[in-house]
Amino acid sequence: MKVLVVNAYGRSNRGDSVLLDECLTEIRAWNPKAAISAAVFEGADNARRVHPDIAWSERIGNAPGDRARTLCLLLASWLATVPGFRQLQKLLPPEQQKTLDAMRECNVVVSAPGGYIHDTNFAYIVALFHIGLATRLRKEVVLGPQSIGPLHGRLARWLAARVLARVSHLCPRESYSADFLIRELSIPERQVYRTGDSAFWNDRVEEDDAVIVPELRRLGLDQGRLVMGITVVGWTFPRHEHPDAAYDSYVSAVAEIADRMAAKHGVLPVIFNQVSEDLPTALLVKKRARTQIIVDEKSHEPWVLRALIRRATIFLGTRFHSCIFSMMAGRPTFAISYLPKTEYIMSDLQLGNRSTPIDAVDIERVVERLSVDLSDLATAESEISSAVSAYQRNFRRLQDVMRSIHREGEE
Repeated sequence: MKVLVVNAYGRSNRGDSVLLDECLTEIRAWNPKAAISAAVFEGADNARRVHPDIAWSERIGNAPGDRARTLCLLLASWLATVPGFRQLQKLLPPEQQKTLDAMRECNVVVSAPGGYIHDTNFAYIVALFHIGLATRLRKEVVLGPQSIGPLHGRLARWLAARVLARVSHLCPRESYSADFLIRELSIPERQVYRTGDSAFWNDRVEEDDAVIVPELRRLGLDQGRLVMGITVVGWTFPRHEHPDAAYDSYVSAVAEIADRMAAKHGVLPVIFNQVSEDLPTALLVKKRARTQIIVDEKSHEPWVLRALIRRATIFLGTRFHSCIFSMMAGRPTFAISYLPKTEYIMSDLQLGNRSTPIDAVDIERVVERLSVDLSDLATAESEISSAVSAYQRNFRRLQDVMRSIHREGEE
């Protein structure tokens, strides 16, 4: 059995790297002997260091900053699957040729878990291309637990419907995505397998004090002080009428929440680094706040980041997988939603009262909720831990869906 994982981002976004780690674990649980290949957008060498048993390559179409070249590479690889035109594959960079070869040779293609099929940027075209190429080559295709939609443009909806209708196993990770597939894209319900976000089953946390204690000491978090953990996102507000003003308002809101929580409760706000591209936003929040804010500018592997976030007393997250890290540690958490996935997964957790939209952050409600949490931490932590446990019981995992492929193959 040969399995190819496509549409994986890489390891620089710690949320995406957890999803990729868990995807590989789920495939192993389904078939321990499977030979696994994986194509990433960036950081194949870094991924190879963490998972040396996987055959890593580069996503087809990679040409940073050159959309025309990306389209040419996609076209060349598509035409290379037409009888008599295979030599066109040589137009691809060697690492992308490896990906196309792996797709030809595999039995199953898994589109990695994540949140990338929405038309806020061009990436969804490349994602749909890899899925469509796999179905063209008549591979069994599984979309790992992910967000699908919104797709605002008519062409985007048509393209997604055309590609996804040919996929036998679609795994939306929230009710919104499931409804979008069935009601908006007219995908047959038998092809839709409602699942949970894979990060809720990845519980690896660094436990070695020799690793964690120096990091806590570096950040000044080894003194037992109440900590308000934070993550931010460098969001561009792509469909907002006034994106610059919306971004400025978001930064100001996070700074004000930090100020008010510090003044009211004496917490130390700490902005953790899930994605290094968000650091300019983190530093802007720090500059705008009146209180002291610590920004961790160092990049950590996910299991180390989890351990650092576990040090927080309460948590305000915009990057949603940092919210998952916090909730899995039982920390009272409030989420700022920049994509529909956040509010819908929080709703699935029965924690819908703990999220607010990024373009209209309800500062009063955030401060009130986190203040109540601080007044009775035991109750708040129990609420969060119970919600996570119920979520893990209620939703299927990728390996559950993969097992249905195995059974179908035996029948």
